Amino acid sequence: MKLRTLFTALMAVTTIWAQVPDPPENINARYTVEKVEIAPEKLMQKLSGSVKEQLKGLAGTAFDQSKLDALTSRIGEEIHSRSIVVKMEKGTTPETIRVIITVGENKAYRMNADLPRLIYHSKEVFTFGADAKFGHRGHTAMIGVLTDNDMLTERFSGLRGGYTRSRLAERHLAFGFLVESFRSQWNPAVQTALASSKDVPGIYRTRLHFEPKATITIIEPLTLQLGVSLQRLQMQYPTVRYELSSAAVGTLRFRQRWELKSGGHQDLDASYDLRSATRTLDTDFVYTRHQYQARYAIGTKKEEIAASFQAGQISGRAPLFERFVLGNSKTLRGWNKFDLDPLGGDRMAHASVDYHYRGFRTVYDAGSVWRHGQNAKVRHSIALGFLSGGPNSFTAMVAFPIRDGAIEPILMAGINF
Repeated sequence: MKLRTLFTALMAVTTIWAQVPDPPENINARYTVEKVEIAPEKLMQKLSGSVKEQLKGLAGTAFDQSKLDALTSRIGEEIHSRSIVVKMEKGTTPETIRVIITVGENKAYRMNADLPRLIYHSKEVFTFGADAKFGHRGHTAMIGVLTDNDMLTERFSGLRGGYTRSRLAERHLAFGFLVESFRSQWNPAVQTALASSKDVPGIYRTRLHFEPKATITIIEPLTLQLGVSLQRLQMQYPTVRYELSSAAVGTLRFRQRWELKSGGHQDLDASYDLRSATRTLDTDFVYTRHQYQARYAIGTKKEEIAASFQAGQISGRAPLFERFVLGNSKTLRGWNKFDLDPLGGDRMAHASVDYHYRGFRTVYDAGSVWRHGQNAKVRHSIALGFLSGGPNSFTAMVAFPIRDGAIEPILMAGINF
């Protein structure tokens, strides 16, 4: 009865929300962009190829303030300038305008704060992360704190920091490193499951992680990231001891956005991730981990629909932090990850469809996490809620598992999920 009442209330609020009139359009929306100029002109040489293509693509299209705002924001990130002024002038023909983007001098130093994760989950309580970044031209240093009970089988809490040197080799190369120190806490379900899973490595108290890496832009927007992940684990059972997990890591990624003449956009983000731990790297864990991910989205200012897919496989003896988890804020949202498999799996497949119209959002998930030698059992869930919009959208959702028997909804609220 409570579930039916909650669902009815959600649908009533959604109906009211959809009837709210649209905000007035920008007065310049009736004009066609004749040309986009950058001042000073020499700065064009410092922009990436994708930004240059977007600047060129604006010519001949209807003026769209949201597209222009997103583009100027990216220009500011690439040139590291906080002073950007956009001016519109009449074009050479009627009903056209020229857009002039004036970029101020680079700031010698810059600092900004970021919240990469802030989530409340009714089964996992809070996940929170905060980073501070300091930059000077192509150098960026980062320091942050994180407590996460969402992505892995453990809650890991601690400090992290890193350094990145970008804009090398004509912007085709970047390198850096990441250092993290975490203390782990374990759900009782994990410790119970370990008693009957002798092939799965045990739990650990602390995890120290160091990962140097280099990113190569092969052909925009295709990048290749190569590095080494070194992790020292303080194992807890049967005796306290240290073990090393060392793996060569690589990620091949394609990310592209296409602006449509109709005013909409298309996004494609696909990647392949490989982690290989061999005796050559003096590791106590020997394993190979493959993960494939893809997401395609098409939308306008008012609505967007996105379809995503991911799959993974692990062979060998991998530590718990490498195992696949479903049933969190991003996958099988109506399920509890400890009910699916407290230890995670070495096989995983998941797909979802995410749709939002103005402030309303709904997500359908389907997926399975299992172990080698077991049969995969596909589960489904649906989530309904609201989002605020913007780069760090606040979202509140209620998710339901699709199954027979009693259904216990899960509440999620926060940003970046």
